Formats: sequence, C-alpha cells, structure tokens
Amino acid sequence: MQEPQIGYPHEAGILRGVAQRVLRSLRKLQQKGCRGTAVAREKAKDVLQSVKHYHLFAKTKEEKDQVLKQIVHQTQDLIEASQAVRKRVQDTTQQAVRSAAEKLRQMAAVTHALIPQIKQWLETGVVASGKILHAGITTARAIVKNKVGKKVEFGLKWLITRIEGGYVFGKVVPAQADERKMPLEALSQYREVFGQKATPQMMVYDRGGSAAKTVKKLQQEGIPQVGIEPVGNAAWSIAEGDQKEVKSQRAKIEGSLGALKSQRYAFNHGRQRSDQTLVATGQWAMVCLNLNKLARDIVEKASRKRRAAA
Repeated sequence: MQEPQIGYPHEAGILRGVAQRVLRSLRKLQQKGCRGTAVAREKAKDVLQSVKHYHLFAKTKEEKDQVLKQIVHQTQDLIEASQAVRKRVQDTTQQAVRSAAEKLRQMAAVTHALIPQIKQWLETGVVASGKILHAGITTARAIVKNKVGKKVEFGLKWLITRIEGGYVFGKVVPAQADERKMPLEALSQYREVFGQKATPQMMVYDRGGSAAKTVKKLQQEGIPQVGIEPVGNAAWSIAEGDQKEVKSQRAKIEGSLGALKSQRYAFNHGRQRSDQTLVATGQWAMVCLNLNKLARDIVEKASRKRRAAA
C-alpha cells in the first residue's frame, strides 16, 4: 500500500478539493484572457465558504448532514457552470488554456462518480463500494488491514515483486483485486520484464494468494516450486525442506518492502496530488532502491576480487 499525505477523506473535504481545483483552473483561464469565468468562480467560492461553515459551525450530525447536502447542490451547480466555460475554450491552441480546460473536464468526471456515492451515504449511512477519497488521486481507496493501531489504510495498492539479489519492481493494481489471483498477476508482471518465455524456478507468496486453482495454474505455466503458504491446515505444494526457503524469502520480501517505505525513498506520505505523480513517485522509489542495491553489489564484487588477488 502506498499512502499519500492526505487528510482524513470526509465528504466535505473531498468536495472542497474539487472546488479548489476548479477555481485554480478558472483563474488561469481568466489570466489568459478567457471571458465568462466570473459566474463559475463565484460558485466555487460558495462551495468553499459552505465547507468552512461545515467545519466551524455545524456541530450536530443533523446540522452537518444539512450543510453537506447544500455543498453537494452547490458543487453540482459549480460543475455545470465550469463545463459551460470549458466548452467555450475547448478549441483553443494555447497549451495553458488546454491544460486548465482538461482539469475542468477531470473534475466533472470525478463529481459524476463522487456525488452519487455521497448521496448514498447521506440516505443510507453506508459507504459506497470503491469510494473516491481524494479529488486529485482518484485511484486511492480505503483498504481494511486490521493492523494494530491502523485498521484502515488509504492509498494505492501495489503488487511488488522481489527477485534474487533484492531487486524489486511492481505496478498498481485495483484496490479490490482478488488476492488469490495476485500470484498469477505477479508471473505476468515477471514476464513483462524478462520476456514471455521467462519462468522463475520458485514463486513465493503469502497465504492471501492461497488457492488450489492458482497453484495448479502456476504449475501448468512451468514453475517447478510454487511456494504459496497454505491457509489453515491445507497441505503445501512443495517439499518440507523447501518450505524453510519459502519462509526465508518471505522475510526478505518484507525487508525490501520496509526499506522501500522508509523515509529514504519517499514511497509513502508524499505530497503528490494526482494519480500520475503518485504512481511515478512509487516507480522512482523502486528505481532508487535498485540503483543503491546495484552500487553496493558492484563495490562488493570489486572488493572480493581485490581480496582474491591479494
């Protein structure tokens, strides 16, 4: 899980994020000489004012719900007005104007999915599945971990693969992706890097990937040792002697993930505010870890040669 540095994702705060992004884009359009932004800008300010009232003056749940309904209606009016502005400038050739118009389009798409989710919560008290948590980082989701002191994590779910030597690579996967299918996805990712005919001699995964169909499929793909820790009293698919190696590799994987999430590589708790920059930061962190590992390996190899020659 890659956790960006965002506040608790309450509905009023998410809608404030939408209004702030729309307002910044409208101001850019105004600065570039685009007319007709005044009405939409005022509507954005209305949303921000109502969110401020929500935080400072609405004390009871009834009051907060009432103000939130008002914010929802104001946001819908804002999006309608901003899209009218976008349509007037969509044929421009100026890069700055095109960028601002694209941001308005993105915020319309976000609210199209977000508003029904908020309305569902207001009517039923049940959080919608796949709830959007941030106006800019729309792929971030809440994932229940039930860890001590942290039951829920907010962010992007990554599938990270560690190969022999401690080098890592990975990609973002859907938050609700079936964990039992992740070993198959890891094999696909491995072959994307090393070639479609590449097959690891051993694949290791925790018990979340334990499924008879998954193990059988991996074996059919030619993997000699499928080291997926079974759930409960189920039997291992590898010999007892190899099970110790699987547990050892699992510990090394956790060590690599811990290093990746340390302050050194900034994989977690960055101040990125878009899906693209957050994913890019995750990839950048893995590249940095791999380069440091490569440098250490080169130095160690040279040191061994000097010792052998002495």
